[in-house]
Amino acid sequence: MERKKSKTNLLQKFAEKFKKKKRSKSASMSRERGSEMSRRPRRPSRSGSKTKVSGGNKEGGSPNASAETKSKIDLMEVTAKGIKSKESKEKKSSGKKKKEKENLPTPTKTPSTMALRRTDSQMEVSHNNRCVEKQMKIWIDSLEKMDIRKVLETEYEGIEKMKAEAEKCLVFEKKIDQCSSESIELLDANRVKGGGEDKDFFYHGSVLNCPTTPPKTTILAQLPLIDNAESLESFWLMVAAQKIQRIYVLAGEEEFDKTQLSDYFPDDFKEHKTIRVNHRKTLPKTDDQLNNQLYYEVVPKDCAEAPFCMIEICDFWDDGRVPVKDYGRIATTAASVFDSDIDADASCGIVSFYGAGRTGAFLVGALAIEKLRSLTYGMKHCKDAGLKTRIEKIIAQFETFACAKMAEEEEEDSSSNGTNTNTCE
Repeated sequence: MERKKSKTNLLQKFAEKFKKKKRSKSASMSRERGSEMSRRPRRPSRSGSKTKVSGGNKEGGSPNASAETKSKIDLMEVTAKGIKSKESKEKKSSGKKKKEKENLPTPTKTPSTMALRRTDSQMEVSHNNRCVEKQMKIWIDSLEKMDIRKVLETEYEGIEKMKAEAEKCLVFEKKIDQCSSESIELLDANRVKGGGEDKDFFYHGSVLNCPTTPPKTTILAQLPLIDNAESLESFWLMVAAQKIQRIYVLAGEEEFDKTQLSDYFPDDFKEHKTIRVNHRKTLPKTDDQLNNQLYYEVVPKDCAEAPFCMIEICDFWDDGRVPVKDYGRIATTAASVFDSDIDADASCGIVSFYGAGRTGAFLVGALAIEKLRSLTYGMKHCKDAGLKTRIEKIIAQFETFACAKMAEEEEEDSSSNGTNTNTCE
């Protein structure tokens, strides 16, 4: 009983202390409230526990019991107010969150991931088709306006009549002892430049920026002179400086044997003055791989980089002649020039003994195949039947012209006495 009383007294003190704090804020309001509370009749209790307590007072319970009940009620009022204020704050914050959620746009039902991907891919294809059709129409319109055979023959005649002026080939004149022929001039404007500060670097090679997609740098060059150490060194320095990762060597089957080939491209490690060449592997030609492939690590002295270069020996093209067989092999090799796995900033090289006739013809073939591929790609992706027919007609014209030209060259070769094999390309 004493414990209960002490507990009741503590609760009563706490309630009175809370009330005093409230009274200190506004004495007049508390007095009015106190008088109003005294005049107000006591409300009957709703809970069963409160009925028991009030009933106990009626049955002759002690006055302390009524005081205890009053203190409990006062304390309940205080805590209830605190709970109510807390609940009102929570309601306000939840109301704000609800409003924010209402303001947000309600997400619509999205399709499954597979369906979404399918839709995206269809959109990409349809957009790609429209772009391809637009560009192909512009290209075909321009091609149809010209007589392909007449245009090409006119341009070829102009190229044949071109003569290099001596004042535009000064470096070539100065380094002529490192060249395979005195009659194959090299223009200063597009000659291969050396790397770093070596302005006097010379190698008989021309740099061409070919209009492919993406654009590729191609170098047409001569094979180095076997008996000239400076020429051999300059060849590999050119490979390193120009970042040549793939070289096509055009020659005939009988033009050089294995011993000569190893003089140009060593079977093992070889060191020049300022550069080292390390043979890594050789892949012989098979039914699937059309040409012999030699892989080299090219390391300039005092240089941490060791770029790799693949040499492809294309022994299907005799000197001074037009190939009359292995058209499939030639076309596949030419197609790989702009379809090879080389870096974006790297170059590819086309090399022959003189670096003039065969190299230029092979490059033109590679470019023609690249353009025909573009036409074929356009024909595949165009939905317009009329445009497809026009593309097919242009491709047929190119093929007819190429076959007719090769037949003419073959007839000229067969009618000649065959003594021109030692002429320059």
